[in-house]
Amino acid sequence: MKKLRAAVVTIAAVAGLAMAVPPTAQAASGCTSGGKAYICEFGVTTKALPNGTKQVFLVAPDRAVWTRWTDSDGDWSHWLSMGGVAMSAVAITVPQPSLPWQFAIHVIGRDGVGWFRERDANGNWSEWARNRDPQ
Repeated sequence: MKKLRAAVVTIAAVAGLAMAVPPTAQAASGCTSGGKAYICEFGVTTKALPNGTKQVFLVAPDRAVWTRWTDSDGDWSHWLSMGGVAMSAVAITVPQPSLPWQFAIHVIGRDGVGWFRERDANGNWSEWARNRDPQ
């Protein structure tokens, strides 16, 4: 039941992104974050973590989701590709607020369907998975 509710929330969040952003959005010159070019229309999504650090996500011109994060001293990591083919901005959900280190990122894929990756409490990420249709 929790997964079904999470799927419905995810679909609603990502559906809102799909309506707001045309699937043919192109990278405009001048949109960079930390030296990484990104699709301006999609912006940069930031997740504050419980220890005061943060992690950012963006969609680069290659349509992959890229991320980087700060350490406890505020220094930034290098950019890391999370792969995928994103046709929307990155949305973040926290399925269980009592577990703030665990969250998921969501995008609309090339197939027009929501896709997500989940982060566990240790910082490990699942592979990309396609949203299931709610039953």
